[in-house]
Amino acid sequence: MWALTGTLKSDDVRRQLDLYRDAGWGVVLYPRWGLELEYLSEAWFERIRFIVEQAAARKMEVWLYDEFTWPSGHAKGLITKGHEELEAQVLHVEKDGKSRIERVPGSANLLLPEATQRFLAVTHERYAAAIGKFFGSTVRAIFTDEPSLAGQHQPRKPGGAAWHVTWSAAMDMVLGGDFRQRLASAGDVARSPLWHDYWAAYARVFHDAWVAPIARWCETHKIAFSGHFLGEHSFGTQVAYNGSLRRQLATQGIPGIDEISTRTDPAKCEAMTLAAIAELAARERMVEVYALGPPSMSMETMRKMVDLCAACGVDRYVLAICPFDLRGGVFKREYCGVFGPQQPWFRDGAKVYADYVGGAAERARAAKPLGVPWPSDEELWTAAGPAPTRSAALKAMTEKFVAAAREAIRARLEPGNAVPAVATTRHNLEAEWSFSVKGLNSVRLDQPVLNIAVLPRVEELSVQSQLVRSLRINGMAINLDSAPTDRRFDLSYRRIPVATLLRVGENRFEVETAEPKPLKFLPALILWGDFAVDEQGHLIALPKTIKLGDWRSQGFPALCGTGRYRAEVNFEAVPKCLGVNSGGYPVRAIWNGKDLGLCAWPPFRFDLCGAGRAGRNEIVIEVTSTLGHLFVPKESPPVGLLEVWTE
Repeated sequence: MWALTGTLKSDDVRRQLDLYRDAGWGVVLYPRWGLELEYLSEAWFERIRFIVEQAAARKMEVWLYDEFTWPSGHAKGLITKGHEELEAQVLHVEKDGKSRIERVPGSANLLLPEATQRFLAVTHERYAAAIGKFFGSTVRAIFTDEPSLAGQHQPRKPGGAAWHVTWSAAMDMVLGGDFRQRLASAGDVARSPLWHDYWAAYARVFHDAWVAPIARWCETHKIAFSGHFLGEHSFGTQVAYNGSLRRQLATQGIPGIDEISTRTDPAKCEAMTLAAIAELAARERMVEVYALGPPSMSMETMRKMVDLCAACGVDRYVLAICPFDLRGGVFKREYCGVFGPQQPWFRDGAKVYADYVGGAAERARAAKPLGVPWPSDEELWTAAGPAPTRSAALKAMTEKFVAAAREAIRARLEPGNAVPAVATTRHNLEAEWSFSVKGLNSVRLDQPVLNIAVLPRVEELSVQSQLVRSLRINGMAINLDSAPTDRRFDLSYRRIPVATLLRVGENRFEVETAEPKPLKFLPALILWGDFAVDEQGHLIALPKTIKLGDWRSQGFPALCGTGRYRAEVNFEAVPKCLGVNSGGYPVRAIWNGKDLGLCAWPPFRFDLCGAGRAGRNEIVIEVTSTLGHLFVPKESPPVGLLEVWTE
């Protein structure tokens, strides 16, 4: 999910497409906060044409995204601009059954066919005009993201009198034109059987007014309708947001689900969501994954999520997000999931991940439904009442279903015929390890003063172009306008050599920023160089040796990159295997000059056949950290050469 931000300069587009192509990934073109082009403008479509043409030349698959961020259906407010009759409507129902209709300015009414037709005209038709010749070849699908309405089906507030449900002329017609009058004379409104009728009508109207027209348009234009719906995780939310999730999913060409919380433990996973997608056997099925992060997520966690989803039939993986640059962090601050080239593991690990997904997809296509009985829509609508998300009956049905589904998923993930482990003798490897960084060490600068005990030879400063208005280093004003874009780290930064501006002792950074305090997931200043950092945060000389364990406490508290360990060890007998504990982060091993390859996730175990020998052996072990170890170092897991052994 390639989050398109900034102005999308051609050279930068080409460079990133090359990286994704080489990794074996396709791209979803996802306009996100930080986009500096007007969404759906001629400039936007000119860039989309360029990107798709470049992707086609690289034989890459492209998906479109139908909204500016989410939820889908509103075209960033364009659907209702000048068309107030298409605004969403909320029906406020009082405890006595009396009701009133309120419009929601700026939010399109997805329960009106006219709003859907305008949405298609404003978005899909314009994409067809711009890049339609690539539909069905390079452009494979279009992604809809949680289509919903503002204020949709909100339960009563504590002490409040009204329920809030969505409304439209289509709803009124399906309900016979007198639903509001019937509610007013229903007596006990909260327990009225009329709510069954409402939810049945809602499921039908949402499908007929929104889902089906989108699906028909996509089918006519030879691309797949994909994405996912809101409220998948319980029967209450399914009724509230979709009326019938299974009905809406079945209409999609490539049905999809949302698993952005990355719960890989079967005992805690989103079992209902996975069970719903598993029902749609013999079809391509999509999952959006990882978006909530954290940015220190290991590739081991990523692999476990693939295994979980593949066991339930998912064979298409949309990684959220892979930002064009990080400027969107100014707008979305609660969480940070980054899975693109800004991650140090990307260049070597992205292809390994893609190859693994390919194998998992083959397994997924043979997966059958979980076999857990689903309640009928009629049962769900009957139990829903005016506030499905608070229905005790639906909560009980959810708990029972989820428990059974989790057990079914757990059984699928258990290795049925795993090869028994071979008994080996493990020897902890005692050695004196030298340590170097492949590239430069890094540290975020959130304080105005930096103390330097030993002046590094190389020091470069990444400056966040959105946040930093002016910068003085030791009294010297820095011309930020002339500083080059930081293509080594991220395009939303500028990179400045600062070694000549720094000195031994106290160094002062006077920064005028657009923010009153540092942003958690977007440092204003990042210092790179050949330095180490002591416990007081002072820059010191690089250590000559390093002990086994977390490198963050040994001079590298915020290293965003690859650390290289080297040792020479004498062996009386030829070792057969090398084992490593890196904290779960990618490991490459080189033994006597022979590259043993990259392990992206455990077991980090390397066969030494043809590399090991009796006597002196040179061992090089490289461990790669994450962006999270720079952005939130104290919240990130241990990383480094924690343990090493031979067998």
